[in-house]
Amino acid sequence: MVSKFEHLKLPRINIELPRRSKPGFGGNKRPNISEHSKHLLGQIAILTEPVKEKNNPFRLDPKLIFKLKMAKQGYISDDLVTLTGLNCLAREPNKAIVVFSSDNQLTEFKKRLENYSQITDGPKYEYLGAIDDVVPLEREDRIGRLLELKPVESDELAALDLELWHTGDRKEMKKYLDDITETLEYLSSDTAPMIMSDRYIGEYLCIARIKINHEVLDFLLEEKIVKEIDRPPQPAFESTADYNLPIVSFPEVVSPPEDNCGILVIDSGVQRGHPLIAPVLGEAEVFPDANRQFIKGGPDDVNGHGTNVAGIAIYGDVENCIKQRSFDPTAWLFSARVTNDENQYDEDLLVETQLDQAIRVFVEQYPNCKVINISLGNADQIYRDGLKQFRLAAKIDEIAYQYQHKNIVFVISAGNNFHEKLKYEQLRNDYPNYLLNKNARIIDPATSAIALTVGSLSFGRGSITTNTSDVRLQPIAKLPGYPSYFTRTGFGVDGMIKPDLVDFGGDLVLDLSYRESLGLPKVRELEHTVAGVSLLTLSKHYNSSLFHFCSGTSFAAPRVANLAAQLFTKYPDASSNLIRALIVNSALLPKEIPREFQCKSGQLQGEKTKTINNQLAIYGYGQPDLQRAMYSAENYVVLSEDNISIKVGSFHIYEIPQLPSDFLKKKGTRILSITLAFDPPTRPTRGDSYLGITMEFDLFKGIDREIVRNAYETATKTSLPDVSPDNTKTKLKEKHGAGIEVTLSPSSTVRKKGTIQRGQVEIFDRSTKYDQGNMTLIVSCNRKWAKPDEIEIQRYALVACISHSDPTVDLYNRMKNQIEPRERIRGRV
Repeated sequence: MVSKFEHLKLPRINIELPRRSKPGFGGNKRPNISEHSKHLLGQIAILTEPVKEKNNPFRLDPKLIFKLKMAKQGYISDDLVTLTGLNCLAREPNKAIVVFSSDNQLTEFKKRLENYSQITDGPKYEYLGAIDDVVPLEREDRIGRLLELKPVESDELAALDLELWHTGDRKEMKKYLDDITETLEYLSSDTAPMIMSDRYIGEYLCIARIKINHEVLDFLLEEKIVKEIDRPPQPAFESTADYNLPIVSFPEVVSPPEDNCGILVIDSGVQRGHPLIAPVLGEAEVFPDANRQFIKGGPDDVNGHGTNVAGIAIYGDVENCIKQRSFDPTAWLFSARVTNDENQYDEDLLVETQLDQAIRVFVEQYPNCKVINISLGNADQIYRDGLKQFRLAAKIDEIAYQYQHKNIVFVISAGNNFHEKLKYEQLRNDYPNYLLNKNARIIDPATSAIALTVGSLSFGRGSITTNTSDVRLQPIAKLPGYPSYFTRTGFGVDGMIKPDLVDFGGDLVLDLSYRESLGLPKVRELEHTVAGVSLLTLSKHYNSSLFHFCSGTSFAAPRVANLAAQLFTKYPDASSNLIRALIVNSALLPKEIPREFQCKSGQLQGEKTKTINNQLAIYGYGQPDLQRAMYSAENYVVLSEDNISIKVGSFHIYEIPQLPSDFLKKKGTRILSITLAFDPPTRPTRGDSYLGITMEFDLFKGIDREIVRNAYETATKTSLPDVSPDNTKTKLKEKHGAGIEVTLSPSSTVRKKGTIQRGQVEIFDRSTKYDQGNMTLIVSCNRKWAKPDEIEIQRYALVACISHSDPTVDLYNRMKNQIEPRERIRGRV
């Protein structure tokens, strides 16, 4: 069992350095078109030269399918691809375009390249300069992630999902599947009965369920028309009947201790009579319709959404509670109903007014009501780069700032996007690329700067059907931790990282035959919520069923709200900043993420930066973990400072004790991270900066603290631009070597735009200077539009975390022995 140790104090040097305001700062066609064209023509020659026929029994028509790798700033529209003599099959997040051509000599493509190179006269076709390379698809490109994780054994007859590149011609695709079926029958034997048990050919999708052995798999992976072969997702359970359990099957639910933190759910109300809600409900009310003219049913939930959200907020993992036959609520529930029976707001009232009144009533009457969950959003208010803050989100930030003394943590769902413009099977075929489309961006109020915004992850589980050969039942995400197809993504206002976090919110199983039979081309809503991919929570129809399955970011947010409430119960005197910092510090990227968002070895820095930004836009800082947030362990140490006030325009200096030698020598994954949280004034009318005050941090190693201090002090005392605070780090590196900087990811340029910031680094065996004394952490506070005579100080919380993957590394006690003597000395000063 992992030890549970109390977090340690982060040593701070009692020095506050003034800082000048930041100065502003300021900031291309192929250099050799002929050489670039020759390069592409040479790659085409290799691509089109006859290939010696291999001993492959399938012998499918070898479509010429390949990739156009685009330059960093390059783009070619689908129309131009077609005019070039090619057909666009797919666009990948790394800007590559997968294309095919029925012309095996690529005549039109080569002709245009010759014009582009000026070898022949004619149009210049300058758009071809956007192409970096023309490369074939490799065998590895056709192996699905589930199959990669669990390859087919030599003696296994495996059921697999086969997907072909859809050329747009259904008859052609049918012939491909027929040919494969015929070959499988030919290869089949009594000991290895290989078959195609099911198939589906749509407008964009061509898939089949096949049973094959390892040898046949190798043959198919060489076929150009094969897009991917993967293992099918497995169901978590076969029916929902086990969840319709009578209340007598459960022990009595006991109310939590009186001083436990409470969660206010602002939603459609709750079913107060639900036997798993009643013992936990502190108060429920309607806002602000006191006369019940608009909301006539009182605080009780008619729609069901609020009860669904509340169940997760109270119990966290409801499914686990059922399995354990134990419901121990960890938080009190408060409910503010703000929508009517149709789950709509009163058109005669401002939503901001309802929100303001509800929060004020509960927060002022109930001191333990510190977490506020809002799983409502305006789908028409999609954030776009350059827009100012939305009104409702701005109101939330305003309340958070006004109620700093109450230490409220807002948790908001990122919003759902059901991709109305995509045809049904495109949801499966184009996943996960469309998550980065502009229409998939977060909505109001998820853009709130001070709230924790939560996106959604899939459980990665298949449907509950017992007919596992039915290929028409297709979950969209196939692995735990893959983003839900409906989750909304960042970035937020002024480029701040949003969503901040992700947690489980479910997925969708496509019933392709159902949609096809109805002739419905689009998904309008989550029509078929299936147990195997959905969250289990409480039902408003508790007389017939205590539980309900649901999917959406609405249900990811209360998981984080529950975690925040448990932290407040553990640390009742903590600021809202510390709770946010502990949660974000605990967050990890899922073990498996789509390959489109994975950093790959050999990536150029620009490509790697883009991949990291895509990760941040979808996952934020990752999925939080209660144990990591609440406790340290032998090999996992959290150092924190809370309720620190800094003068605007100043620096604070901290020290991270020297890392123990066995931490650096012992093999494993070593992570160092810094998390900063602050709650500044905000103003939606400011297009230059939504935040009135910004903060950031830098970390140094292998350099004496006094050298860093003197450099920053010098920078504050001069007006020369080359020694300004912005250039201090550069000057230090020039003088003492680049190795003194701890390069954290994401970079300061990206992370400093938000009110919750985390930078981390993996310490490798070849890393230098980590064994050369303490590290120095500089935290700075900068004034934007906040007036000096109105706002002089800014409060913040800071968390540093060091971890080693080897549980035998005793990092905690070594750090503790270094820190506690200093704290005793500091306490006597």
